[in-house]
Amino acid sequence: MTSTDFSRLKWRQSDFHMRRAVVEKLSDQELLAEIARNDTDYHVREAAVRKLGNQECLVEIARNDTDYHVRRAAVEEISDKALLAELAKNDRDYHVRRAAVRKLGDHELLEEIARNDTDSWVRRAAVERVADQALLAVIALNDEDSWVREVAIKKIGDQRLLGELARKSSDIHIRRAAVEKLGKALSPTSIRLINT
Repeated sequence: MTSTDFSRLKWRQSDFHMRRAVVEKLSDQELLAEIARNDTDYHVREAAVRKLGNQECLVEIARNDTDYHVRRAAVEEISDKALLAELAKNDRDYHVRRAAVRKLGDHELLEEIARNDTDSWVRRAAVERVADQALLAVIALNDEDSWVREVAIKKIGDQRLLGELARKSSDIHIRRAAVEKLGKALSPTSIRLINT
């Protein structure tokens, strides 16, 4: 299929489902790049992005497409670590930031995002990749979102930190999770005191 053939199909077929089905069968990288950049429907652009191998084109799309679905799809396909870091910190949409976070290897940046991102889904994705036990304890105590706190506590293995969380957290779920992780290290009396 050539670019002209696809243009004719697009003109005849306003239904994006049909265009997306055609895109999913294409292998011509030039045509896929053209579709990924120019189709009017984000579903079709996203399908084209998922088949692209051209990293330059994927980078351009990750930075510039107007729809977060398409930018997120591009992020999931790119390997440029510097761009992933930039998008993880700065993209306007949390879906794109979260996709970038899931591909990051920079522990310092992951820790920064886990502490500071404005969206709980992005913080949660970062916490899932953080290993620093002290930071996880701080997040388990202080994050405003209960899911983020729960992800953090599940990653803590340090018995001393778990004991502190069991005593200090104002969230009963966090205290309970800490006690469960501590297991038999605490007496039944201690467990009753923590749960009250």
